[in-house]
Amino acid sequence: MRSTRRAWALCSGILLYIAAWALAWMLAEVRLPTHMFPHALLGRGSTTAVLAEAGLIALLLSGLALFWSYLTVRSPKRGRRPTVAWFMAGLGSAWFVWLMAGVVRMSEKQSAADLPLAVLLFAANEPPLWGLLNMAALLQGTFLAGLLAAAHYRKLGGGRRARRHAMMPAYEPRLEESRPDEDSGWADTRPMPELPTPAQGLHLSMGQTGR
Repeated sequence: MRSTRRAWALCSGILLYIAAWALAWMLAEVRLPTHMFPHALLGRGSTTAVLAEAGLIALLLSGLALFWSYLTVRSPKRGRRPTVAWFMAGLGSAWFVWLMAGVVRMSEKQSAADLPLAVLLFAANEPPLWGLLNMAALLQGTFLAGLLAAAHYRKLGGGRRARRHAMMPAYEPRLEESRPDEDSGWADTRPMPELPTPAQGLHLSMGQTGR
């Protein structure tokens, strides 16, 4: 059962990155309405517009990662630890594979050198990073989900400290039974009488007929 939960957490991390990348790609292709944004954001491909779009997309991905990760790593049963490490391993593996694919695609793309640096770093549809803020948002959402899952695990009575506190009442009666009674034992002993000192000597009674 434990191996099944770990395998599911690993696969869920991979699926989260694929779903997040597809959502970010679709949102990056959407054109912002010109009547709702100031003139600083109207220039498509400018640094300000790219950062604004990347921030909005990262905010949505952070909420998605928080919801998805919490449902994956949290266990409703007592005694089962959250599988945050395995989930993050799947997330990191998917990001690394897609990063390598982005490097290969960027090397084959001749117009990549003409793009601004902000587009290469933060655009969700441009290799090789596919949006640097997107991966940071996924990690942030997963980290917060891990904290919530750990709090839920402690609430159910998991953890070494909780088990130690649960075992203490079972040992307290035994410790009380093994304690010696204060009114018995050495408490009944009396002090020994003082021995005569050598200076006093020994006086033997000779009786009436003694000389």
